Amino acid sequence: MDPVTCANGIGLAPCQAVYGALLYYDIASSEVSPGMAESFSSEDGKVWTLALRPGLTFTDGTPFNAEAVAFNWQRILDPKMLSPSMAAAKSISWSVVDETTLTVTATEVNHQLPFMLTESLAFVGSPTAITQKGADFGNSPVGAGPFVMTSWARGTEMVLDRNPGYWDQPRPYVDRVVVKTIPADDQRFNALQSGDVNVMMVSGAKYPSRAKNAGMDLVSTNLLGGQGVRLSSRGALADPGVRRAVGKLIDNDQIMAAVFPDDAVADHFIPEGNPLHDETAVWPDNDVAGAQKLIDEYRARNGGGDVVLSYVTTAGSPSLTQVAELLQAQLEQVDGLKLEVKPLDGAGFSSALISGNYDLILNSLGGAHPDNLYKVFHTKGSSNTAGYSDPIVDQALETTHSSNDPIVVNEAYKTAIRQIIDTTAYHFWRPSVSTLITPTSVHGVEPAYQYWFRPELAWVQK
Repeated sequence: MDPVTCANGIGLAPCQAVYGALLYYDIASSEVSPGMAESFSSEDGKVWTLALRPGLTFTDGTPFNAEAVAFNWQRILDPKMLSPSMAAAKSISWSVVDETTLTVTATEVNHQLPFMLTESLAFVGSPTAITQKGADFGNSPVGAGPFVMTSWARGTEMVLDRNPGYWDQPRPYVDRVVVKTIPADDQRFNALQSGDVNVMMVSGAKYPSRAKNAGMDLVSTNLLGGQGVRLSSRGALADPGVRRAVGKLIDNDQIMAAVFPDDAVADHFIPEGNPLHDETAVWPDNDVAGAQKLIDEYRARNGGGDVVLSYVTTAGSPSLTQVAELLQAQLEQVDGLKLEVKPLDGAGFSSALISGNYDLILNSLGGAHPDNLYKVFHTKGSSNTAGYSDPIVDQALETTHSSNDPIVVNEAYKTAIRQIIDTTAYHFWRPSVSTLITPTSVHGVEPAYQYWFRPELAWVQK
């Protein structure tokens, strides 16, 4: 819950509730909108002006001002913090102009820079509390957002109470939000039906279909990428042939038929109807013989021993355990290729993802903004923990920053996606469709980030 480590995908949800965000990305409109900041503007994509809302204060009374933003961003640069946002902070410099204004200068022209202020650089904690609490600040955070964290039983639930001093009154509308960790979809749905849960997030069609038949409300949105694996570019996977072999062995149809039979199979990187859809951006055909040849060639060049890879997944979900078992069986169709499954709890999984301590890891790119591709796959991307580096991808993604022409930008994204597939940097079997299910008494639930909604907008009709 420390602002410097919020942007790891998992942490975005509670951090947004406690800290708010400088800016928000509206998935429906594909636009960046004001948050704790009133605006973030530039004429050339290089020099930007960040204008904060006047009169904001943290819940401990500390002013939420330009100095506070600068203080938080400076912490991100501290190597001891191991911040996933460090690359984003390194890509800019900043100076405080006055109480509510900062000048932000990008090292290179970047017309996508506002997106960083919705995730990587979005969250600002109280400098006073950070200084006083030190390393313990992430366990008892102090923000200026819509809610205050009252209690946190790790791995079970987090209780967030309404911040009466939040700037956007009468929001938040609800007095309390309780975030519960329930790994299994069926258990979550049972909790929703019994009234123990008011909002359930799920990927896939099975439970939304049941909920619709039960007269519940649904809000669905397509996110970027899908549920699959990100591959490291280290160790044996530094070899392009080994990565291609893995890509030839993953059988999307088998995984979906066995584990998610009600859902569509991911056959394209971007679904039809999206401006970035590309008919040629498809996964390779299954080819066990071709994969065997690539592994044999790699072993011959490297001493002949088995290629042993690890797969990091989250523990506690029956469906994800089944996926891991299928993935293991698929890869081990090839003689000399072994896959070790490592299920981890939330904290362990997050640590592995941030540190890059994996060969394959369960992954969904998260969010809907295509600049996530830069974060994950550019050599200098803030979330590129796999060590992936490809000159074609780098050049294409740099074009998405340097150009302000939507046509040029979209074509550059398509080029990057094709190369990401060709180099087997990421392979997913299940499209990322995020659905929020609520009873008809709950309103204002709008998708935000990955598997999350903005709780300050939600309200309950009694």
